[in-house]
Parts: sequence; structure tokens; C-alpha cells
Amino acid sequence: MFTVVGTCTVDLFVSNLAAMPRSKGDEFTVDSLVFHDEPLRTSLGGNGANSAFALARLGAEVKLVGGLGEDHLGDWMASQLEDAGVGMGGVKRYPGMGTATTLILSDREQNRLAFHHEGANRAVDGSSIGSSLVRRTDMLLLTSYSIMPGLRPHGAVELFQAARRSGTRTAVDIGPAIGEPATLDELGPLLAYTDYFICNEHELAVCTGGAELDARMAAVLEGGAGCVVIKRGAAGAVFLQGEDGEATSAGSANGPTFVPGFAVEVQTTVGAGDSFNAGFLLAIQEGSTVEQAARFANAVAATVVSTPDRPLDALSREAVNRLIERS
Repeated sequence: MFTVVGTCTVDLFVSNLAAMPRSKGDEFTVDSLVFHDEPLRTSLGGNGANSAFALARLGAEVKLVGGLGEDHLGDWMASQLEDAGVGMGGVKRYPGMGTATTLILSDREQNRLAFHHEGANRAVDGSSIGSSLVRRTDMLLLTSYSIMPGLRPHGAVELFQAARRSGTRTAVDIGPAIGEPATLDELGPLLAYTDYFICNEHELAVCTGGAELDARMAAVLEGGAGCVVIKRGAAGAVFLQGEDGEATSAGSANGPTFVPGFAVEVQTTVGAGDSFNAGFLLAIQEGSTVEQAARFANAVAATVVSTPDRPLDALSREAVNRLIERS
């Protein structure tokens, strides 16, 4: 069984604006009122919810730990996750708090503005995760690390320590690199209990303070992580692991292994990184090597980004296997 700890957010999209609005006082004006042809769209969002949803769509047993408000958006989001087969026993509804939302405005030139409300995500802390759930879990994914203030850093460390005592494998995705991004110094105590450290290239550079890719990945291994996996979008992924999959020094580690992506027509990038995490950890749990798991994860992400409408709903093991076979 998988347990995913992370954010639950309703994404609201207003697209194809003729121009971005500009404020002109409190009245509707030519500049402040902008018409758009496409209707407002709602979508499941949040790194935790997306990853759990993707795991369920791929056929895995998964429990989600997170927070929702006691409002209609929370009701809608809970129903979406439950219908997909996500276990919701670890998702708490917080009275007096709203469900997290991100409103995204984009014009015809793909310029974007985003407005985010943290909502109930901010209330999730170490007490949200029961010890019995950790003991029943085979693979634990902590995602949205940088925007889960109730878990960083001590709650996350205690969670991973409990997982290690239970023989549960652990993975952390440190993104997104916004607000107060995670640094290597802060993550030091967590890395000793981390089997898989996951992020994208930008997040890794912010975390480690620059340097070349090889050196940045090696620094995470030296900190104690067993394997570093970097998502590279259309270029695929790259990973670095210590000898026998254990943490090791940079001097004795093999060089990074690049795993190419799949050539698809990109329709959206929403949920790509979260679905990669789901595919990668599912393949690892099923006995794949890291390289095999990264290839499968690339195919999962490619399936999502090449689907124009409600891409996570279209995700399935069959769809991913078809893409792999065609390639």
C-alpha cells in the first residue's frame, strides 16, 4: 500500500483572455473587465492529491493524508478522489478554513497570473499521520514539502524515522521552489531516512545552491539519501544512486544515468511531475530497477501531458503501456 502526504488544492483556470485585466478602481471599465470565450474550468490539484489520484488510476492501493476545508470545494474534491479509489481516511476537514485554491489566468499569448490560497493545507502537521497507517504502508511519499509548514522540518523527520522503524520505504519531493524553498542544510536530518529524493532541475539548483548537475546530485547522496531522481520534462529524467542503491560518497558513486522521455504533442503540463512520482514509485514497488522505473514514469507523465482534457482522468496502465509499445 502507498501513503501520500501532501497538498490538496482546487485549480481554477480562466483561459484565452483577450488581454490581462488592469485595475481601474472599483468599477467595471474597458481595462478591468475582460471577456473570455472559454468557460472557467475546475481541476483536481495539489501535489499530494494529484499523486494519489494518479496512483489509484494506475491500479495501486493508496491512502492520502492532507487537509480540506468544510466547504463545497472540499466536498467536490473529496468526491473526485473517492471516485478514483483514493483512501481518504487520512484527509481531515478543518472547520473555519477554506479548501486551498489556485486561480490561474492566462491570455492568448500564454502569459499567466496565479492567485493561491493556502487554506487547510497549512493546518496539516505531524499529528495528522497516524502511526498505524505508517506501519501498514509499503511506500510513503511526502510531497509539497516546501509548502507544508506544519511538517517542515521536524514533522517530516519524525515521520520518516517512524517509517524506517516500520520497514517502510520513503520518498520526498521537495518542490515547488516557491515561498521558502527547502535547502540542503534544512533537509540534512531528513536525508538519512530518505530512500528516494525527487525534484526537478530548478528545485535541485535552489536547494543545493548551484554548481553542476552531477555535483548537486552527489551532494544529496552525500547527505544520506539512497537515490536522487531529477525530473527533466520533455527530456525525461536523470538519476544517481549509491552503490547497491545505498547512500555513498560522491567519489565512489557511479555517474548519473539519463533516461530519455517520450516524444508526444504537449497539451498541458498540469500534473506531469506528480504523475511521474506515482509511476516511478509504483514501478519501484513492483520490483523494477531505478532505470526501468524512470522510463515507466516518463511514459506516465507523457500520457498525462498529451491528453487535452482532464488528463489525470484519462490515465491508466493500459494507456501507458500503449505509449511504451508504440515507442
